[in-house]
Amino acid sequence: MSEANKQAARAFLEASARHDPGPIADLLHAEATYWTAGTPRLFAYAGTRSRAEIVAYMATPSIFVGGASVEFGAVTAEDDRVAIEAVTSGTTADGRHYRNAYHYLFAFRDGKIAAVKEYLDTAAAAEFFTR
Repeated sequence: MSEANKQAARAFLEASARHDPGPIADLLHAEATYWTAGTPRLFAYAGTRSRAEIVAYMATPSIFVGGASVEFGAVTAEDDRVAIEAVTSGTTADGRHYRNAYHYLFAFRDGKIAAVKEYLDTAAAAEFFTR
């Protein structure tokens, strides 16, 4: 099960980088949540989102030309959890370049992603995404 969960978590992040809602919807449990670190008044993406909100957001176009790219670091699985270190980067149409290190913790239920916790440099992300 751990290897299948690792593959599902990686597939989720790859689909997320492309803003591809189909695989996202397929991988998420019906009651899935997605939590992003930070203070919502300082970083608009901080807080908890429902499955429906996640899928709807992924159906919007990416701000990055051709989508973002994800470089995977360590991937560790135990029981129903997968931890992934990753670096996401992308370039906007106006030439701004984004690069940030992330740590994700995925929890699985019934073979689907039930919860995602996303940790990142929220100050750098807030500065980039509020321009």
